[in-house]
Amino acid sequence: MIWRHAFNPIRVPLITVIALSYAALLEGSVMIETVFSRPGIGNYLTTALLNADMNAVLGATLVIGAVFIFINKVSDVLYRVLDPRAR
Repeated sequence: MIWRHAFNPIRVPLITVIALSYAALLEGSVMIETVFSRPGIGNYLTTALLNADMNAVLGATLVIGAVFIFINKVSDVLYRVLDPRAR
C-alpha cells in the first residue's frame, strides 16, 4: 500500500533519471573499455581514432548517437504512458 502511494509521484522523474543514467553509461564506455582493455564499441572507437580510420570513427559515433536517441525516445514514450497530463 505504501509503495503505491510513494511510487506514483516519482515514477515519471524516475524514468527520466534512469534513461539519462543509461546514456551516461554509454558515453563512459569509451574510457572504461580503453582502461580495462575490454572489447566493445568504446575500444573499437579508440582503436579507430588511433589508426585514423575515419569511416570506423563515423560509424561508431553514429551507432552511439542512434542508441542515445533511442533511449531518449523510449523515455519520452514511457513518460506519455505513465503521465496522463502529457497526453
